[in-house]
Amino acid sequence: MKQLFLLLTLLFSAFALQAQTLKGVLKDAATGEPLPYVNVGVLNKNIGTVSGEDGRFTLLVPEGHSSDTVRISMIGYATRDFIVDDMAARLADNNEIKMKEQATELKPVVVSNRKSGEKLLGNKTESKSVTAAFTSNKLGNEVGTVMKIKGDIALLKTFSASIASDDNPPVKMRLNFYSLDKKGMPDKLLINENIIVDTPKNSGKLVVDLTPYNIMVEDDFLVSLEWIEDAPNSKRIWFSAALFATPIIARETSQGTWNKMSIAGVGFTVDTVYWK
Repeated sequence: MKQLFLLLTLLFSAFALQAQTLKGVLKDAATGEPLPYVNVGVLNKNIGTVSGEDGRFTLLVPEGHSSDTVRISMIGYATRDFIVDDMAARLADNNEIKMKEQATELKPVVVSNRKSGEKLLGNKTESKSVTAAFTSNKLGNEVGTVMKIKGDIALLKTFSASIASDDNPPVKMRLNFYSLDKKGMPDKLLINENIIVDTPKNSGKLVVDLTPYNIMVEDDFLVSLEWIEDAPNSKRIWFSAALFATPIIARETSQGTWNKMSIAGVGFTVDTVYWK
């Protein structure tokens, strides 16, 4: 056991020596207030994190990524990009990074005098025997599924996630909505403000009222939950799932790459008002 502990310690020490540690605090450029839950990550490399409530972040970048791009992004603020080495030098001199507010422009959706109705989209499973979870507890880890509206225009009313686990860690998650690119993968955000939700303690439904956000869609879209706060004891939250449903689409961490994960679909639904 002592030999194993020593080996793990040496391996960790070797990694720490090779990795570059980027530590800083993100603030609003106008007010100086810290910015919580900002996505920070090496673009498309699955190396990322999310700033804490105090705006502080720590990003470990392994050797070999010194020329890659770190992207810092948050709804309502202009995205900032840095080369890893440049960012390390900048943070060594001043650990504050300021972000400027920027209005998020969303594509307008026009509703004519069409007939309206209500429709529940997504995977309605409440199974506790078939389950799915975040792929890791890394900050910025996202799990989602595509909602198909079949050419209708829809106003999103309510999001629901079927929770299969009990005694869940008390953490915050972010609810995101994305348009899809030509390959059916997440593209641009469809919201102009953060939607922060709290983990339910026990199994049942996580329900979010979407009417205050006035989210309108006219094409298929992806809805996801994002892990934005460290969980005590690294405990996972399990969602109901169903085999052979619309597959899970996930990314490991902030600014990472999206991937289709399996033939199982996660128990997410969106209640809509639609117009044909």
